[in-house]
Amino acid sequence: MSHYYFLVSSLPYLNYDMEKIPPMEYFLKLCREHTSGNDYDLIKSAVMDDCGQKATSSGILNKWYTGERNLRNKLVILRARKKGVYPERYLRPNPDLSVYERTAQEAFQEDSPLAAENLLNRERWHYLDELELGHYFDTDELIIYYLKLQILWRKMNFDREKGMERYNEIIEKFSGEEFPREDNVNQG
Repeated sequence: MSHYYFLVSSLPYLNYDMEKIPPMEYFLKLCREHTSGNDYDLIKSAVMDDCGQKATSSGILNKWYTGERNLRNKLVILRARKKGVYPERYLRPNPDLSVYERTAQEAFQEDSPLAAENLLNRERWHYLDELELGHYFDTDELIIYYLKLQILWRKMNFDREKGMERYNEIIEKFSGEEFPREDNVNQG
């Protein structure tokens, strides 16, 4: 794996509570200029909202995607139970549901969607901190940095009014839709 001593050491330190966030475009520009083509493509492919069903050449990115699928699957199960629907058709294939189990439960119990999202993002940040151990100046360090930047920008773009509008749109859209219930699925 390549090492990028100058690039990594020149990047600003990221903190979950920081308010002045470096632009992602600037980070990607630096990576394009200072990394190999393959490494740049791998860094750019690390998208927070993608759960990466295909394995990558980065063990760190594969672990991130596995953890993200675990978190989302756990949330699907909790939401399905609350609605009384059968969750299996909404689950993504993944080996282990133990990652993020406590966090998913805590987020699910939050009254505020914004508070729940903040809790999930903090836990994602801590997970990236764990993955970062032992990775200094390498491509995986840059992947983790990029994922953290995405978390910060996502957090910064939360807007209570827009969130309520979107929430109401979703509720309106799905209010009349029928979902299979667990008790109906087994009755054939």
